[in-house]
Amino acid sequence: MTGGGDRGDVGMPDVAAPCCFPPWADLDAGLVSTIAACSALKDYASCRAVCAAWRAALPPPLSRPLAVLPADDAARLPVSLAACALHARRWARLHHGGLLHRPPDRIAAAPRCRCVGASRDGWVALVAGDAAAPVGPLLFNPFTGEEIPLDASLYQPAHDPAPKIVFSPNPTRREFTAASLVRPDMVVVQRAADGCSYCEDTGPFLDGEASLVDVAYGGDDDGGKVLCLASDGEVHVLNLTRRRRAYGRMPPIQVGPLPGMPVGAVAGAEGFPPPYNIISKHTDAKNLVLCDGEVYQVWRRPSGAGSVILDAPSGAFARWVHIFEGDVFVLRYDPGSWPAAGYCWTVAEGKDLRGNAVFVGKNDAAVVRGEGVSRNSVYYWDGPRVGDGDGDGDYEAVVYSVATGASVRWPAAASTGGVSSPVWYFLPAAGVVGSARHVEEETTGVAATSSGKEAAASSGEHDEEEHDAHCLKKTMNLLGRLDYCVNYEGSMCEVGES
Repeated sequence: MTGGGDRGDVGMPDVAAPCCFPPWADLDAGLVSTIAACSALKDYASCRAVCAAWRAALPPPLSRPLAVLPADDAARLPVSLAACALHARRWARLHHGGLLHRPPDRIAAAPRCRCVGASRDGWVALVAGDAAAPVGPLLFNPFTGEEIPLDASLYQPAHDPAPKIVFSPNPTRREFTAASLVRPDMVVVQRAADGCSYCEDTGPFLDGEASLVDVAYGGDDDGGKVLCLASDGEVHVLNLTRRRRAYGRMPPIQVGPLPGMPVGAVAGAEGFPPPYNIISKHTDAKNLVLCDGEVYQVWRRPSGAGSVILDAPSGAFARWVHIFEGDVFVLRYDPGSWPAAGYCWTVAEGKDLRGNAVFVGKNDAAVVRGEGVSRNSVYYWDGPRVGDGDGDGDYEAVVYSVATGASVRWPAAASTGGVSSPVWYFLPAAGVVGSARHVEEETTGVAATSSGKEAAASSGEHDEEEHDAHCLKKTMNLLGRLDYCVNYEGSMCEVGES
Protein backbone atom coordinates (compact mmCIF):
# COMPACT_ATOMS: atom_id res chain seq x y z
CA MET A 1 0.00 0.00 0.00
CA THR A 2 1.53 3.34 -1.01
CA GLY A 3 0.84 6.31 1.22
CA GLY A 4 -1.25 9.44 0.79
CA GLY A 5 -4.70 10.23 -0.51
CA ASP A 6 -8.09 8.74 0.16
CA ARG A 7 -8.40 6.84 -3.12
CA GLY A 8 -7.78 3.45 -1.47
CA ASP A 9 -5.96 2.04 -4.53
CA VAL A 10 -3.56 -0.74 -3.61
CA GLY A 11 -0.11 -0.35 -5.15
CA MET A 12 -1.02 2.81 -7.12
CA PRO A 13 0.91 6.08 -6.46
CA ASP A 14 -0.69 9.43 -5.78
CA VAL A 15 -0.07 12.38 -8.06
CA ALA A 16 2.50 13.81 -5.67
CA ALA A 17 4.20 10.47 -4.95
CA PRO A 18 7.23 9.43 -6.99
CA CYS A 19 6.55 7.00 -9.84
CA CYS A 20 7.19 3.38 -8.98
CA PHE A 21 8.24 2.61 -12.56
CA PRO A 22 11.70 3.41 -13.98
CA PRO A 23 11.92 5.12 -17.37
CA TRP A 24 10.90 2.64 -20.06
CA ALA A 25 13.98 3.50 -22.10
CA ASP A 26 16.11 2.04 -19.28
CA LEU A 27 14.71 -1.47 -19.70
CA ASP A 28 17.30 -4.04 -20.70
CA ALA A 29 17.32 -4.73 -24.45
CA GLY A 30 16.77 -8.43 -23.82
CA LEU A 31 13.62 -7.73 -21.80
CA VAL A 32 12.37 -5.38 -24.53
CA SER A 33 12.93 -8.15 -27.08
CA THR A 34 10.99 -10.59 -24.89
CA ILE A 35 8.08 -8.15 -24.58
CA ALA A 36 7.96 -7.70 -28.35
CA ALA A 37 7.99 -11.47 -28.86
CA CYS A 38 4.75 -11.65 -26.85
CA SER A 39 2.95 -9.31 -29.25
CA ALA A 40 1.05 -10.31 -32.36
CA LEU A 41 2.86 -9.99 -35.69
CA LYS A 42 0.81 -7.01 -36.81
CA ASP A 43 1.49 -5.20 -33.51
CA TYR A 44 5.25 -5.67 -33.50
CA ALA A 45 5.83 -2.28 -35.15
CA SER A 46 3.93 -0.55 -32.34
CA CYS A 47 6.42 -1.96 -29.82
CA ARG A 48 9.21 -0.24 -31.73
CA ALA A 49 7.32 3.07 -31.45
CA VAL A 50 7.44 3.24 -27.65
CA CYS A 51 10.74 5.16 -27.57
CA ALA A 52 14.10 5.40 -29.30
CA ALA A 53 15.68 2.80 -27.01
CA TRP A 54 12.99 0.22 -27.81
CA ARG A 55 13.32 0.97 -31.50
CA ALA A 56 17.09 0.39 -31.32
CA ALA A 57 16.57 -2.93 -29.51
CA LEU A 58 14.12 -4.37 -32.06
CA PRO A 59 14.90 -4.97 -35.75
CA PRO A 60 12.36 -3.70 -38.31
CA PRO A 61 9.62 -6.24 -39.12
CA LEU A 62 10.89 -6.87 -42.65
CA SER A 63 14.47 -7.64 -41.55
CA ARG A 64 13.56 -9.60 -38.42
CA PRO A 65 14.91 -13.16 -38.77
CA LEU A 66 12.26 -15.78 -38.04
CA ALA A 67 12.34 -19.57 -37.98
CA VAL A 68 9.70 -22.04 -39.14
CA LEU A 69 8.83 -24.63 -36.50
CA PRO A 70 7.36 -27.96 -37.65
CA ALA A 71 3.95 -29.05 -36.49
CA ASP A 72 3.74 -30.30 -32.90
CA ASP A 73 1.49 -33.34 -33.27
CA ALA A 74 1.21 -33.94 -29.53
CA ALA A 75 0.14 -30.35 -28.80
CA ARG A 76 -1.93 -30.11 -32.01
CA LEU A 77 0.00 -27.05 -33.17
CA PRO A 78 0.44 -26.45 -36.92
CA VAL A 79 3.60 -25.34 -38.71
CA SER A 80 4.34 -21.95 -37.14
CA LEU A 81 6.67 -18.98 -37.32
CA ALA A 82 9.02 -18.52 -34.37
CA ALA A 83 11.23 -15.80 -32.95
CA CYS A 84 14.04 -15.81 -30.41
CA ALA A 85 14.36 -12.84 -28.07
CA LEU A 86 17.84 -11.48 -27.41
CA HIS A 87 18.20 -13.17 -24.03
CA ALA A 88 15.91 -16.15 -24.64
CA ARG A 89 17.24 -19.70 -24.52
CA ARG A 90 15.02 -21.18 -27.22
CA TRP A 91 12.95 -20.16 -30.22
CA ALA A 92 9.26 -19.80 -29.37
CA ARG A 93 6.16 -19.88 -31.54
CA LEU A 94 4.84 -16.43 -32.37
CA HIS A 95 1.39 -15.22 -31.46
CA HIS A 96 0.15 -14.30 -34.95
CA GLY A 97 -3.02 -12.51 -33.84
CA GLY A 98 -5.16 -14.05 -36.58
CA LEU A 99 -2.77 -12.79 -39.26
CA LEU A 100 -1.65 -16.21 -40.53
CA HIS A 101 -3.64 -18.92 -42.25
CA ARG A 102 -3.42 -22.56 -41.22
CA PRO A 103 -2.10 -25.00 -43.84
CA PRO A 104 -4.78 -27.17 -45.46
CA ASP A 105 -5.89 -30.10 -43.32
CA ARG A 106 -4.69 -32.75 -45.76
CA ILE A 107 -1.10 -31.80 -44.92
CA ALA A 108 -1.51 -30.01 -41.57
CA ALA A 109 -3.27 -33.02 -40.05
CA ALA A 110 -0.71 -35.49 -41.41
CA PRO A 111 2.08 -36.58 -39.04
CA ARG A 112 5.41 -34.71 -39.05
CA CYS A 113 4.36 -31.76 -41.18
CA ARG A 114 7.47 -29.61 -41.71
CA CYS A 115 8.91 -26.84 -43.85
CA VAL A 116 11.56 -27.65 -46.48
CA GLY A 117 11.79 -24.35 -48.35
CA ALA A 118 10.99 -20.63 -48.14
CA SER A 119 11.26 -17.52 -50.28
CA ARG A 120 11.49 -13.79 -49.55
CA ASP A 121 7.95 -13.19 -50.85
CA GLY A 122 6.30 -15.13 -48.02
CA TRP A 123 5.83 -18.61 -49.54
CA VAL A 124 6.94 -21.86 -47.90
CA ALA A 125 7.26 -25.46 -49.12
CA LEU A 126 5.68 -28.09 -46.87
CA VAL A 127 5.88 -31.89 -46.70
CA ALA A 128 4.50 -34.42 -44.24
CA GLY A 129 4.38 -38.13 -43.55
CA ASP A 130 7.14 -40.64 -44.25
CA ALA A 131 8.18 -43.17 -46.87
CA ALA A 132 5.21 -45.40 -46.03
CA ALA A 133 2.65 -42.60 -46.34
CA PRO A 134 4.12 -39.41 -47.89
CA VAL A 135 1.95 -36.28 -48.01
CA GLY A 136 2.74 -33.29 -50.19
CA PRO A 137 4.72 -31.48 -51.30
CA LEU A 138 2.85 -28.19 -51.27
CA LEU A 139 3.66 -24.51 -51.76
CA PHE A 140 1.75 -22.43 -49.23
CA ASN A 141 1.44 -18.72 -48.45
CA PRO A 142 0.60 -18.34 -44.73
CA PHE A 143 -0.51 -14.71 -45.20
CA THR A 144 -2.95 -15.20 -48.06
CA GLY A 145 -3.88 -18.85 -47.59
CA GLU A 146 -3.02 -19.66 -51.23
CA GLU A 147 -1.73 -23.15 -51.94
CA ILE A 148 -0.11 -24.81 -54.96
CA PRO A 149 0.13 -28.63 -54.91
CA LEU A 150 3.39 -29.94 -56.32
CA ASP A 151 4.01 -33.21 -58.10
CA ALA A 152 4.65 -36.18 -55.81
CA SER A 153 8.01 -36.81 -57.50
CA LEU A 154 9.42 -33.73 -55.71
CA TYR A 155 9.12 -35.53 -52.36
CA GLN A 156 10.75 -38.95 -52.08
CA PRO A 157 11.17 -39.58 -48.35
CA ALA A 158 12.66 -43.00 -48.99
CA HIS A 159 15.77 -41.15 -50.19
CA ASP A 160 15.57 -37.96 -48.12
CA PRO A 161 12.86 -37.23 -45.51
CA ALA A 162 13.52 -33.49 -45.77
CA PRO A 163 14.51 -32.45 -49.32
CA LYS A 164 15.31 -28.83 -50.08
CA ILE A 165 12.72 -27.27 -52.41
CA VAL A 166 13.34 -23.93 -54.16
CA PHE A 167 10.88 -22.17 -56.41
CA SER A 168 10.28 -19.10 -58.56
CA PRO A 169 9.15 -15.82 -56.96
CA ASN A 170 5.42 -15.07 -56.69
CA PRO A 171 4.24 -18.49 -57.92
CA THR A 172 0.71 -19.07 -59.18
CA ARG A 173 -1.12 -22.28 -59.96
CA ARG A 174 -0.86 -21.57 -63.70
CA GLU A 175 2.79 -20.54 -63.81
CA PHE A 176 5.63 -21.51 -61.49
CA THR A 177 8.89 -23.42 -61.35
CA ALA A 178 9.94 -25.63 -58.43
CA ALA A 179 13.07 -27.72 -57.99
CA SER A 180 13.65 -30.34 -55.30
CA LEU A 181 16.95 -31.93 -54.28
CA VAL A 182 15.39 -35.35 -53.72
CA ARG A 183 18.68 -37.24 -53.46
CA PRO A 184 22.38 -36.47 -53.97
CA ASP A 185 22.42 -37.44 -57.65
CA MET A 186 19.05 -36.05 -58.70
CA VAL A 187 17.08 -32.81 -58.80
CA VAL A 188 13.44 -33.00 -59.86
CA VAL A 189 12.15 -29.89 -61.64
CA GLN A 190 8.46 -29.08 -62.11
CA ARG A 191 7.52 -26.35 -64.57
CA ALA A 192 4.02 -25.02 -65.08
CA ALA A 193 2.97 -22.62 -67.83
CA ASP A 194 -0.52 -21.74 -69.02
CA GLY A 195 -1.95 -24.23 -66.56
CA CYS A 196 0.07 -27.19 -67.92
CA SER A 197 2.66 -28.83 -65.68
CA TYR A 198 5.62 -31.02 -66.53
CA CYS A 199 8.26 -32.71 -64.35
CA GLU A 200 11.74 -33.83 -65.26
CA ASP A 201 14.67 -35.14 -63.25
CA THR A 202 18.33 -34.37 -63.81
CA GLY A 203 19.64 -37.93 -63.55
CA PRO A 204 20.22 -38.35 -67.32
CA PHE A 205 21.88 -34.92 -67.60
CA LEU A 206 24.36 -35.27 -64.73
CA ASP A 207 25.20 -38.90 -65.58
CA GLY A 208 24.77 -39.81 -61.93
CA GLU A 209 28.32 -38.66 -61.18
CA ALA A 210 27.62 -35.45 -59.27
CA SER A 211 26.95 -35.60 -55.53
CA LEU A 212 24.74 -32.56 -54.99
CA VAL A 213 24.48 -30.77 -51.65
CA ASP A 214 22.48 -27.60 -52.41
CA VAL A 215 20.22 -25.93 -54.97
CA ALA A 216 19.24 -22.31 -55.58
CA TYR A 217 16.75 -20.62 -57.88
CA GLY A 218 18.69 -18.28 -60.14
CA GLY A 219 16.17 -15.88 -61.69
CA ASP A 220 13.53 -15.75 -64.41
CA ASP A 221 15.66 -14.75 -67.39
CA ASP A 222 14.65 -16.85 -70.40
CA GLY A 223 12.58 -19.19 -68.27
CA GLY A 224 14.76 -19.23 -65.18
CA LYS A 225 17.76 -21.15 -63.92
CA VAL A 226 18.38 -23.61 -61.11
CA LEU A 227 21.91 -23.74 -59.73
CA CYS A 228 23.09 -27.06 -58.32
CA LEU A 229 26.12 -27.24 -56.03
CA ALA A 230 28.16 -30.45 -55.89
CA SER A 231 30.09 -31.63 -52.86
CA ASP A 232 33.42 -30.75 -54.54
CA GLY A 233 32.30 -27.16 -55.18
CA GLU A 234 31.42 -27.46 -58.86
CA VAL A 235 28.25 -25.60 -59.88
CA HIS A 236 25.90 -27.04 -62.52
CA VAL A 237 23.33 -24.69 -64.04
CA LEU A 238 19.97 -26.05 -65.20
CA ASN A 239 18.74 -23.65 -67.89
CA LEU A 240 14.95 -23.77 -68.08
CA THR A 241 14.28 -22.34 -71.51
CA ARG A 242 10.90 -20.76 -72.25
CA ARG A 243 10.52 -21.96 -75.82
CA ARG A 244 7.10 -22.97 -77.15
CA ARG A 245 5.97 -26.38 -75.98
CA ALA A 246 6.18 -29.06 -78.65
CA TYR A 247 3.60 -31.86 -78.73
CA GLY A 248 2.33 -30.82 -75.31
CA ARG A 249 5.75 -31.12 -73.67
CA MET A 250 8.13 -28.58 -72.23
CA PRO A 251 11.51 -28.13 -73.93
CA PRO A 252 14.25 -30.21 -72.32
CA ILE A 253 16.45 -28.90 -69.54
CA GLN A 254 19.87 -27.74 -70.68
CA VAL A 255 22.76 -28.26 -68.26
CA GLY A 256 25.81 -26.03 -68.41
CA PRO A 257 28.42 -24.17 -66.36
CA LEU A 258 28.03 -20.80 -64.65
CA PRO A 259 27.63 -17.85 -67.02
CA GLY A 260 30.98 -16.39 -68.00
CA MET A 261 32.95 -19.54 -67.21
CA PRO A 262 36.01 -19.35 -69.50
CA VAL A 263 36.71 -22.17 -71.91
CA GLY A 264 39.35 -24.42 -70.44
CA ALA A 265 38.78 -23.31 -66.85
CA VAL A 266 39.21 -26.10 -64.32
CA ALA A 267 36.03 -27.27 -62.58
CA GLY A 268 35.47 -29.11 -59.33
CA ALA A 269 37.82 -28.99 -56.36
CA GLU A 270 40.83 -28.09 -58.53
CA GLY A 271 39.03 -24.95 -59.63
CA PHE A 272 39.81 -23.28 -56.27
CA PRO A 273 43.10 -21.69 -55.23
CA PRO A 274 45.23 -23.58 -52.68
CA PRO A 275 44.54 -24.56 -49.96
CA TYR A 276 40.81 -24.34 -50.77
CA ASN A 277 41.15 -27.14 -53.31
CA ILE A 278 41.93 -29.33 -50.28
CA ILE A 279 39.45 -27.65 -47.93
CA SER A 280 36.58 -28.23 -50.38
CA LYS A 281 36.86 -31.96 -49.83
CA HIS A 282 36.51 -31.69 -46.05
CA THR A 283 33.67 -29.18 -45.63
CA ASP A 284 30.51 -31.25 -45.72
CA ALA A 285 28.04 -28.36 -45.42
CA LYS A 286 27.93 -26.15 -48.52
CA ASN A 287 25.44 -23.51 -49.68
CA LEU A 288 24.96 -21.35 -52.76
CA VAL A 289 24.26 -17.64 -52.35
CA LEU A 290 23.14 -15.16 -55.03
CA CYS A 291 23.81 -11.64 -53.74
CA ASP A 292 23.63 -8.44 -55.81
CA GLY A 293 24.29 -10.33 -59.04
CA GLU A 294 27.26 -12.24 -57.62
CA VAL A 295 27.51 -15.97 -56.91
CA TYR A 296 29.04 -17.11 -53.61
CA GLN A 297 29.69 -20.43 -51.94
CA VAL A 298 29.57 -20.85 -48.16
CA TRP A 299 31.48 -23.87 -46.86
CA ARG A 300 31.33 -25.15 -43.29
CA ARG A 301 32.72 -27.98 -41.23
CA PRO A 302 29.65 -28.56 -39.05
CA SER A 303 29.58 -29.30 -35.35
CA GLY A 304 30.15 -32.96 -34.61
CA ALA A 305 32.42 -33.46 -37.62
CA GLY A 306 35.55 -32.86 -35.55
CA SER A 307 38.76 -31.18 -36.68
CA VAL A 308 41.15 -32.46 -39.32
CA ILE A 309 44.83 -31.88 -40.17
CA LEU A 310 45.82 -32.34 -43.82
CA ASP A 311 49.02 -32.09 -45.79
CA ALA A 312 49.23 -28.73 -47.49
CA PRO A 313 49.35 -28.67 -51.30
CA SER A 314 52.67 -28.02 -52.97
CA GLY A 315 53.66 -24.38 -53.03
CA ALA A 316 51.76 -23.50 -49.85
CA PHE A 317 53.40 -21.48 -47.07
CA ALA A 318 52.52 -24.00 -44.34
CA ARG A 319 53.13 -27.74 -44.16
CA TRP A 320 49.66 -28.58 -42.93
CA VAL A 321 46.11 -27.37 -43.35
CA HIS A 322 44.20 -27.43 -40.08
CA ILE A 323 40.40 -27.31 -40.48
CA PHE A 324 38.63 -26.86 -37.16
CA GLU A 325 35.12 -27.97 -36.35
CA GLY A 326 32.85 -24.97 -37.02
CA ASP A 327 35.17 -23.29 -39.54
CA VAL A 328 33.41 -21.24 -42.23
CA PHE A 329 34.78 -20.27 -45.66
CA VAL A 330 33.17 -17.90 -48.18
CA LEU A 331 34.25 -17.83 -51.82
CA ARG A 332 33.12 -15.57 -54.67
CA TYR A 333 32.77 -16.49 -58.34
CA ASP A 334 35.18 -14.28 -60.29
CA PRO A 335 35.64 -15.49 -63.88
CA GLY A 336 37.63 -12.33 -64.63
CA SER A 337 40.53 -13.68 -62.58
CA TRP A 338 41.08 -16.37 -65.21
CA PRO A 339 43.64 -17.03 -66.66
CA ALA A 340 45.92 -14.65 -64.73
CA ALA A 341 45.19 -16.24 -61.35
CA GLY A 342 44.47 -19.66 -62.82
CA TYR A 343 41.14 -19.96 -60.96
CA CYS A 344 37.58 -18.65 -61.28
CA TRP A 345 36.90 -18.49 -57.54
CA THR A 346 38.45 -16.09 -55.04
CA VAL A 347 38.28 -15.82 -51.26
CA ALA A 348 35.55 -13.33 -50.30
CA GLU A 349 36.45 -10.35 -48.17
CA GLY A 350 34.10 -8.51 -45.82
CA LYS A 351 33.43 -5.71 -48.30
CA ASP A 352 32.46 -8.18 -51.04
CA LEU A 353 29.02 -8.68 -49.47
CA ARG A 354 28.46 -4.90 -49.81
CA GLY A 355 26.97 -4.51 -46.36
CA ASN A 356 24.46 -7.35 -46.76
CA ALA A 357 23.70 -10.21 -44.42
CA VAL A 358 22.91 -13.57 -46.01
CA PHE A 359 20.81 -16.32 -44.41
CA VAL A 360 21.41 -19.88 -45.61
CA GLY A 361 19.57 -23.09 -44.82
CA LYS A 362 16.72 -25.08 -46.36
CA ASN A 363 15.39 -21.74 -47.61
CA ASP A 364 16.61 -20.16 -50.83
CA ALA A 365 19.45 -17.99 -49.48
CA ALA A 366 17.96 -14.68 -48.27
CA VAL A 367 19.87 -11.40 -48.66
CA VAL A 368 18.98 -8.82 -46.00
CA ARG A 369 20.23 -5.28 -45.51
CA GLY A 370 18.99 -3.12 -42.66
CA GLU A 371 18.74 -2.66 -38.93
CA GLY A 372 18.88 -5.64 -36.64
CA VAL A 373 21.29 -7.77 -38.70
CA SER A 374 25.08 -7.78 -38.84
CA ARG A 375 26.55 -6.34 -42.02
CA ASN A 376 28.81 -8.52 -44.18
CA SER A 377 27.82 -11.66 -42.28
CA VAL A 378 26.47 -15.14 -42.93
CA TYR A 379 23.71 -16.54 -40.71
CA TYR A 380 23.33 -20.32 -40.76
CA TRP A 381 21.83 -23.23 -38.83
CA ASP A 382 24.39 -25.49 -37.15
CA GLY A 383 23.47 -29.11 -36.44
CA PRO A 384 22.09 -31.58 -35.91
CA ARG A 385 25.01 -33.65 -34.74
CA VAL A 386 26.49 -36.22 -37.09
CA GLY A 387 24.25 -39.27 -37.02
CA ASP A 388 21.01 -37.29 -36.55
CA GLY A 389 20.23 -37.39 -40.24
CA ASP A 390 16.52 -38.01 -39.85
CA GLY A 391 15.77 -34.30 -39.84
CA ASP A 392 14.53 -34.29 -36.22
CA GLY A 393 17.73 -32.92 -34.66
CA ASP A 394 18.00 -29.66 -32.78
CA TYR A 395 19.57 -26.80 -34.77
CA GLU A 396 20.96 -23.58 -33.39
CA ALA A 397 21.50 -20.30 -35.23
CA VAL A 398 25.04 -18.98 -35.74
CA VAL A 399 26.30 -15.75 -37.32
CA TYR A 400 29.69 -15.62 -39.06
CA SER A 401 31.46 -12.33 -39.78
CA VAL A 402 33.25 -12.39 -43.13
CA ALA A 403 35.38 -9.42 -42.04
CA THR A 404 36.66 -10.90 -38.75
CA GLY A 405 36.27 -14.61 -39.40
CA ALA A 406 34.51 -15.10 -36.04
CA SER A 407 31.38 -17.21 -35.49
CA VAL A 408 29.06 -16.69 -32.52
CA ARG A 409 25.76 -18.22 -31.49
CA TRP A 410 22.76 -16.04 -32.36
CA PRO A 411 21.22 -14.78 -30.17
CA ALA A 412 24.18 -15.13 -27.82
CA ALA A 413 22.03 -16.31 -24.89
CA ALA A 414 20.38 -19.17 -26.78
CA SER A 415 21.93 -22.33 -25.35
CA THR A 416 19.80 -24.69 -27.46
CA GLY A 417 18.21 -24.21 -30.82
CA GLY A 418 14.68 -25.53 -30.38
CA VAL A 419 14.41 -25.65 -34.18
CA SER A 420 14.27 -28.89 -36.17
CA SER A 421 13.66 -27.31 -39.59
CA PRO A 422 16.72 -25.23 -40.59
CA VAL A 423 14.72 -22.61 -42.49
CA TRP A 424 15.00 -18.82 -42.28
CA TYR A 425 11.83 -16.83 -42.91
CA PHE A 426 11.25 -13.10 -43.43
CA LEU A 427 7.96 -11.28 -43.62
CA PRO A 428 7.01 -10.32 -47.18
CA ALA A 429 7.26 -6.66 -48.12
CA ALA A 430 3.78 -6.56 -49.66
CA GLY A 431 0.28 -7.70 -48.88
CA VAL A 432 -1.00 -7.84 -45.33
CA VAL A 433 2.36 -6.81 -43.93
CA GLY A 434 1.91 -3.48 -45.68
CA SER A 435 0.02 -2.18 -42.65
CA ALA A 436 2.99 -2.94 -40.40
CA ARG A 437 5.29 -1.23 -42.88
CA HIS A 438 2.99 1.81 -42.83
CA VAL A 439 3.28 1.94 -39.05
CA GLU A 440 7.06 1.68 -39.40
CA GLU A 441 7.19 4.60 -41.84
CA GLU A 442 4.88 6.62 -39.65
CA THR A 443 6.88 6.02 -36.47
CA THR A 444 10.16 6.61 -38.30
CA GLY A 445 8.94 10.07 -39.20
CA VAL A 446 7.81 10.72 -35.65
CA ALA A 447 11.14 9.55 -34.27
CA ALA A 448 13.05 11.81 -36.65
CA THR A 449 10.82 14.74 -35.67
CA SER A 450 11.31 13.99 -31.98
CA SER A 451 15.08 13.90 -32.37
CA GLY A 452 14.98 17.29 -34.05
CA LYS A 453 12.92 18.73 -31.20
CA GLU A 454 15.37 17.45 -28.60
CA ALA A 455 18.26 19.13 -30.33
CA ALA A 456 16.37 22.35 -31.07
CA ALA A 457 14.94 23.45 -27.70
CA SER A 458 13.62 22.21 -24.38
CA SER A 459 10.15 23.45 -25.31
CA GLY A 460 9.68 20.30 -27.42
CA GLU A 461 10.32 17.90 -24.54
CA HIS A 462 6.70 17.88 -23.36
CA ASP A 463 5.49 16.85 -26.83
CA GLU A 464 7.99 14.00 -26.92
CA GLU A 465 6.89 12.83 -23.48
CA GLU A 466 3.26 12.77 -24.56
CA HIS A 467 4.16 10.88 -27.74
CA ASP A 468 6.22 8.25 -25.89
CA ALA A 469 3.53 7.78 -23.26
CA HIS A 470 0.87 7.45 -25.97
CA CYS A 471 2.91 4.78 -27.80
CA LEU A 472 3.57 2.99 -24.52
CA LYS A 473 -0.12 2.95 -23.64
CA LYS A 474 -1.00 1.59 -27.08
CA THR A 475 1.63 -1.12 -26.79
CA MET A 476 0.50 -2.19 -23.33
CA ASN A 477 -3.06 -2.50 -24.60
CA LEU A 478 -1.80 -4.77 -27.36
CA LEU A 479 0.24 -6.91 -24.97
CA GLY A 480 -2.68 -8.01 -22.86
CA ARG A 481 -0.78 -10.97 -21.45
CA LEU A 482 1.68 -8.70 -19.66
CA ASP A 483 0.58 -7.76 -16.15
CA TYR A 484 1.65 -4.11 -16.19
CA CYS A 485 -0.44 -1.27 -14.79
CA VAL A 486 0.45 2.38 -15.40
CA ASN A 487 -1.37 5.33 -13.82
CA TYR A 488 -1.28 7.84 -16.66
CA GLU A 489 -3.27 10.40 -14.71
CA GLY A 490 -0.63 10.69 -11.98
CA SER A 491 2.61 9.74 -13.76
CA MET A 492 2.41 10.87 -17.38
CA CYS A 493 5.58 12.90 -17.23
CA GLU A 494 7.66 10.30 -15.40
CA VAL A 495 6.80 7.60 -17.98
CA GLY A 496 7.43 10.04 -20.79
CA GLU A 497 11.00 10.73 -19.69
CA SER A 498 12.16 7.85 -21.85
